[in-house]
Parts: sequence; C-alpha cells; structure tokens
Amino acid sequence: MLILLDCRPLQGPGPASEKTRFLLSCAAGLTEQEGVQWLFLLNKGGRSLPLPAGEKVMTWKYFWAIPRIVRKYQADLIMMTDGRLAGGTKVPQCCWIPGKAEGKVMEKVRAARAVLCFADKTDKEIFSGVHAVPPAPDEGVAPLSMEAREAVKGRVSEGKEYFYTDIAGAPLSGVINLLKAFSLFKKRQLSNMKLVLAGEGDPGLAGKLDSYKYRQDVCLVPAVERDILGAAYGAISLERRGSLSIDVLNAWKVRVPVITSAAREAVLRVPAGDPAALADGLKSLYKDETFRNGLIEKAAPGVADLSLRRSVATIWDAIGRNQ
Repeated sequence: MLILLDCRPLQGPGPASEKTRFLLSCAAGLTEQEGVQWLFLLNKGGRSLPLPAGEKVMTWKYFWAIPRIVRKYQADLIMMTDGRLAGGTKVPQCCWIPGKAEGKVMEKVRAARAVLCFADKTDKEIFSGVHAVPPAPDEGVAPLSMEAREAVKGRVSEGKEYFYTDIAGAPLSGVINLLKAFSLFKKRQLSNMKLVLAGEGDPGLAGKLDSYKYRQDVCLVPAVERDILGAAYGAISLERRGSLSIDVLNAWKVRVPVITSAAREAVLRVPAGDPAALADGLKSLYKDETFRNGLIEKAAPGVADLSLRRSVATIWDAIGRNQ
C-alpha cells in the first residue's frame, strides 16, 4: 500500500512536537510491520522533519496539489493530519482529528474510510465510529540502572538530584510559573536539588533566567534526552496546546513520578498556573519517599500495555481492513 501523508500541519510545531514525533514513528512502524510505502507532502520553506523511509513531495499550493500528486504516484490512500479531507479526488482517505472533537468536525470527515484520534478507547467523549489510537511512550524509553542514573547526574547536575521538565513547545508563562515554584521550594527546603529544563524553550526564557535568583541551580539541556528523564527525581509536565501527554508516559515508563495539572490518575495533580501549589508538590516528592514510590507503583500499570506496536496495529486495523 502506498499512502500519501500530509506532513504540512506537522511542520509548524516542528520535530519536537509530540504529535509530530508520534505520527512519524507510527509511519515508520507501519512500514516495518505492514510494508506500507510513503509519499510525504511538505511545504517548501517549512521546517524539516525526521521522516522515515519514503519519497518527499514539495508544494507551495493546496487546492490542486493532492489530486495531482495522487494521480502521478498512484497512491492507494491519503492520510490527512489536520482534521479535514482533501478535495478533488476519489482516492480513499483517512484523517486524524482531536480526541474531543466537536460534531462539526465529524461532519467534515464523514466520507473518510477511517477517522483516527489520539485517545484511549476508555475516553467516553469519542464519537462513534472513530478509531481511538492510544499514544505510546517514545521508542527505546526504559528505566536506568543505579549506576547509569549516577553517571547522568554527574554529567548534567553536578551529581545532585534534580526535577526534570521538557520545555519544548511549552508556553513561556508555564515555564515562568515553574521557576516561581522552584524558588519557593528552594527558599523553604534549603536543599541541593536542581531543576533541569530540557528542549528548545521560548526565546524569552534566556532573559528571564539572567535575573533569576536560583540560576545556578537551573540546568539547561538543549535537546530532550531520554536518559536525563530517567535519572530525574521527579518530572513536571507543563500544559501545552494539543499535548498527547507522551512526556507523562515516558516518565511512567522510566519509573519517575509526575506532577501535572492534567486530569490523570497516578500523578500528583496541582492547579494550573499556581506556583505555590506546584511548590507544595515539589516538597511532597522531596520529603516523602513513601509517597513518591507510591506514585511510581500506581503509574506502572497505566503504561505497561502501551507500545508503538500496539498503536500501529490500531491504525492498520482502521485503514487496512477495507483495502
């Protein structure tokens, strides 16, 4: 099967986006597991993406591009990623929609062979007929040995324990609230704990850190590295628009407890935008080892059955059954 994948909506958020990483990982998995071949539709001048094996097709236009490309390459299926279908072609299509889409979104995609969303099947707000594809931890994520954890801490945080946050794609306001919470935590606990901020953050963050009182305890890591999460004492998941919470799943997978404002089980939940509450959460993990270990054990079942292979199988079941 040859599938045209519209990657243009993925170029905006870029390769660090959870949605982008997950979809492209699923594409690679479909090739490995089912022999799918790919055409990748990209905007000229857009961000580069870590595409799996396939052929790139570049375009400036939208209204005529997909039908013409489908005819030229004789694609068997079109996969759209922005909650709508392409016009001007009779080639079967599938599309991705938000997990909690409105009825008008379903109306736009009613002619699709399959409608996919990023959600677990237990989500009660998914429309009938929509295939819920469970997001999965990133490939290769696994707990670290004690020796490996100590080596990472020596490299990243001067051998000190640290809280970890992936700031790629997070709004600056969320990172600022985290820094305020960390200040309160440091002031009250007088600990040696560090704060690791990983990934490409908002350009305005550098100026904020210049005058930050505890700047010496903040470690900036340009790339999101799996072993740095695995060596963390705790992880803070910041709110992001369109998040799939893969950062939470990764933390669970490596047995690191999570603080977040999202409505999830097996996390320490704090109100959004409340530095004082977040500081209390950091204190709870820091001072109560029994509570921290309890969060880790509660989270383990939630990620045990999740894998990219399972996600890929769900997609193939939806798009491959009627070919």
